Amino acid sequence: MIKFKTIRRWIQYSILVFFIRLFIYTLNLFPRKFVLWNFNILSKIAYIVAIKERKKTIKNLNKAFAETKSPQEIKHIAKNVFKNIAFAFADYILTIKYSTKEDFSKIIEFEGIEHLSEAFSTGNGVICMTGHISSWEFSAIMPSVLGFPTSASSRKMPSPKIDKLIVGYREQRGMRNISRGKTYPLLIEILNKGECLLLMTDQDATTKGVFIDFFGKPAYTPIGIARLALDTKAIIVPMFTIRKPDLNYLFKIMPPVTLINTGNIESDLFENTKIHSTIYEEIINKYPEQWVWMHDRWKTTPEKIQKFLERKKSAQ
Repeated sequence: MIKFKTIRRWIQYSILVFFIRLFIYTLNLFPRKFVLWNFNILSKIAYIVAIKERKKTIKNLNKAFAETKSPQEIKHIAKNVFKNIAFAFADYILTIKYSTKEDFSKIIEFEGIEHLSEAFSTGNGVICMTGHISSWEFSAIMPSVLGFPTSASSRKMPSPKIDKLIVGYREQRGMRNISRGKTYPLLIEILNKGECLLLMTDQDATTKGVFIDFFGKPAYTPIGIARLALDTKAIIVPMFTIRKPDLNYLFKIMPPVTLINTGNIESDLFENTKIHSTIYEEIINKYPEQWVWMHDRWKTTPEKIQKFLERKKSAQ
């Protein structure tokens, strides 16, 4: 028997999906310049009313830049963090029907495609290493838009209807979406077939990781990219979407990352993950207003990990 709570939730999410589609349709009736102007105003309102997120953003910016930037500079960056997210969301909606490189070239400049082409031509698979910089949804779909068969691993949304909607928009650009879980063998299979696998490891996560200094403070960092590269012959190619001063974007594909493989698996996982974290830090340091500083990058601590292991051991 279907529970009333389940029916109510189904109705609620059905209505929500309807209004999301209506919002997308309505927004696309207006010129991009007008939409961005309005979203700029909304970002300023959000900065004022979203007190918790504003405080978290400033707190994390202070952790990273307290010694190099003034309180006024940090506050200015924080405001621009909200602005960047608002613009990224607006542009995602305005390009919802874009599916080709020609479409996206209206607002995105491409740089370094040859690095991805050369890596892909080896047939060993490519780990597309990207992060939550600027419009990361663009980063997620760009390899497939450029014609490379690409899969990406992401968390499922709370609602199957919302998840289907978001995944559908990704898949219409050619990206295969894989829900996180016990999928490691599938990720290995994708790379062994010579395809691209897109991963983001610039945030705190519950997956297996190591502590790497991030802006001078230990941050729990997923080892997934290093582990997959060591378990396959896949080539790691960093790529990021950067917002330019003219409010358009640059999709920058960087040269492949050299893989350290000494045979000492524990050391290799740590050293390779350290290199990847450094790449993230360099990009974020160059464009600090374009990263999601409301994310608590230093949430997991060695003490929390130790307590978790102790509880797990006692439960056995």
